Formats: sequence, C-alpha cells, structure tokens
Amino acid sequence: MGPLTNVVIFACVFIFTLGTNIQMTVENEFTANYSSSLLTTVPKNILVHIHVLDLSYNKISEFNVLDFMSLSDLRVLNLSHNLITELDFNAFMFNQDLEYLDLSHNRILKVYCQTVERLRHLDLSFNEFRALPICQEFATMFHLKYLGLSATTIQRSDFRYITHLQLHTVFLTLQDFSRYEPQSLTAINTRSLHIVFADNQNFSFFLLYDGLSTSENLKITNIRYSLSYKDFPFPPLELVKKIKTTALVLDNVDLQWGIIFEIFLLIWYSPVEYWTVKNLTFRGSVRKVTEYEHLFLLSFQEKLINWDGSMKALTLEHARNKVYYFNQEILYRQFSEMNIEHLTIYDAYMPHMLCPKRISSFQYLNFSHNALTDELFQNCVTLIDLKSLILQRNKFKSLSKVSLMTSHMKSLRYLDMSSNMLHHDGAEQHCQWQVHMRRQGLHNQ
Repeated sequence: MGPLTNVVIFACVFIFTLGTNIQMTVENEFTANYSSSLLTTVPKNILVHIHVLDLSYNKISEFNVLDFMSLSDLRVLNLSHNLITELDFNAFMFNQDLEYLDLSHNRILKVYCQTVERLRHLDLSFNEFRALPICQEFATMFHLKYLGLSATTIQRSDFRYITHLQLHTVFLTLQDFSRYEPQSLTAINTRSLHIVFADNQNFSFFLLYDGLSTSENLKITNIRYSLSYKDFPFPPLELVKKIKTTALVLDNVDLQWGIIFEIFLLIWYSPVEYWTVKNLTFRGSVRKVTEYEHLFLLSFQEKLINWDGSMKALTLEHARNKVYYFNQEILYRQFSEMNIEHLTIYDAYMPHMLCPKRISSFQYLNFSHNALTDELFQNCVTLIDLKSLILQRNKFKSLSKVSLMTSHMKSLRYLDMSSNMLHHDGAEQHCQWQVHMRRQGLHNQ
C-alpha cells in the first residue's frame, strides 16, 4: 500500500475509536487513544512509531515541540475538546508526515504560524478567534483539502493567502458574529461550504447569498432572523445568474413566513438541484399575514406552474408551523404543482395534500410521519409517472381506499403504508392492486 492509502486506513481507525468513546488508553502498533482520560498534559510514554494519536476530550491547556518531536511517523492528531488557548505550529516541526490535525472546540485566541506542508485536514473551528486565523504560511499548504475556521468578523482580505488553493471543504463557525464584508466568501475556492451561526443571534443574509455563489455544496446551520420580514433584503435578480450551488442544506431554520417564501423563490429560480430543509419553524401572526402575503403566494404559484427550473428533489424534515393563520390550501397547491421528480415532507403534521392539476413529474413521494388520511389522492389521475410512494406513520385506515388511491398510478412500483391503522372491512369493495407493484409495506405496528 502507498502512503496515501495508509493514512486513509489510519484515519478510519482513528474515527472508529472516536465513535466508541473509549474511557481508557488503547494503544497498539499504529494507534494510541487517550480520549476522555482527564489528561492535563500530553503523555510522555507514547510509542515513537505511532501514526494516529487521539487526545480529545481532555483538559490539556498547552503543548510544545517537545511533546511531539519523537513522533516522526505521526499522521493523525486529534486535540479537539480541550482547553488550549494558543496554537504554535512550530510544535509540529518534526512531524513531517502529519496530514490530519483537529484542534476544534478549544479556546484558541492566538496562532503562531509555520508551514505544515503535508496537511490535508486542518480544523480550527469552534475556537475564540476574532478574525479568521489564516496565516501567510497557509499559502504553501497545497495538499490542504479540509479547512475548519472560526471568527467573529470576516473581511475579504482574510482569504487572500488561500484563494489559489483547491479546497474540497471549508467549515466555518461564527459564534458571536458581528461583522461581514459582502463578497468575502466568494474569494474561497472550495467544492463544499458549511457555515454554522450561533443559535441565539440573527444570521447574515449576505453570507447566505455569497455562500450560494461560492460552492457546489452549501450547508448553513442555525438560520434565525428576529427582525421584521419587511427589513429582510430580497436578493438582487442578478444573484440568480451567479449561483454555483447545486446541493443546498438548511438546518435548524426559524424564520417568519414572508422570509421563508422570499428565500424559496430565490432558490427555485436558481441552479440548485437538491434542496434539503431540516428542523424548520415558520412564524407569523394574523397582523403580519396580510392580503399582500396572500397575493404574493398566488403570484408565486403562477410562476411555479410556468417555470421549468433546475430542481430535482426537495426534502423538508421536521417542520413546525407557528403561524396563527394562513391559507393552507395555497401551501399545498405550491407543493402539488412543483415540477420536480422527488418530494419528501417528513414529520410536518401535514393533514392533507392536493392532487396535481396537470400531469405531474413526481416519481418519488415520501410523506411519512404526518397526519394524512384515507382521502389522500382519491380519484387523482395526474400521478402517472409516480414510481415510489412512502406513507409510513400516518392515519390511514381503509385498505380498499388505499388500493383506489393507487389505481391510477400506472407506474407505481413501490408502496409503503407501514405503521398505519389499516384494516379491511368485508363490507367494503375488494382491493385491486397494480399488478406491476413489486413491494407493498402494509403492515401495522
């Protein structure tokens, strides 16, 4: 095996031992695990030929070159979840094979830089930096693929030393975030970007817009905005043409009704193909859900019907509605008329879904963990391309109505109705299932 194959294997062993959360020291020829051992300093008795060293979840506050100078074969080092306040890269000057370095979840304020040429993975996220800790020495880390950072302020010049690097993933944590210079993120060259805001402050819409223009894969966690939706700036139309993202994940979203639909409208007209929204809460009040909102949604519906967009799959998981009043039929119509292949609405307390008015492009529908009943898709003749229908954990009762529901779905191959309350009354008409269905999950739990 070559050196790159070896380090992948060692990293896998390292990650596995992390997941087992071993409370005692485990050491063999290549791996030493001191995780969660109440250490305050780096142990002195580590085998010199070790490749993977895990010192995470301890109380180490400092380290220096003497702690690692004998470990010339070290390739993976995890110092995350400690009490480190300063980072001096000179501590690794004798670790020329070091490729994976995790210092996340510490208290680092200062960095003293030195090139670690073979580094492929560097994680400095969840620390206490004010500005991004990107040193001039990072410019020669040509092997770097994963970079984790944290800061309270960001400006475009922060990235000047790494604009030429071909990164795969940038992970950015913004705790107590205070200032962002627009267009800063677009200086990064990365395929994937993950931004985590603090869970108790407003997110930056400029970071959302710039993130969409930066990477193919974008994930943003903790999206909250407590100000009025009227103060939320809708993005300029020219932004749509600049968007690079094709796979978007928004996690832990808590926004007002109007803002959600402004963002939705932007994404729908963008090149995004796969969009996932997890842990969604949308808010509002009778006063704020006005006639203007009603007209806006009607206009939005019109545009959806006539737009041949790029989106292929939309996934909504764990959605909660805290709007006091809104026209639910308008919302259901938006979903039913989408020109996409895959739609998942999971755990959203959804009581109903409308039949599409025209021949639908849906091939996969997953409405599990909702409140749907036997009235779903009765006499619906527009789902002729639907291949998979998953309706686990709803409120279906009648097997005969389920069979009627699927009778017009000529392409249906997979039906999952498990964990409902299904029964067949002898007085009801006989069930007539599609002969081409390969699997039916009809059992109750």
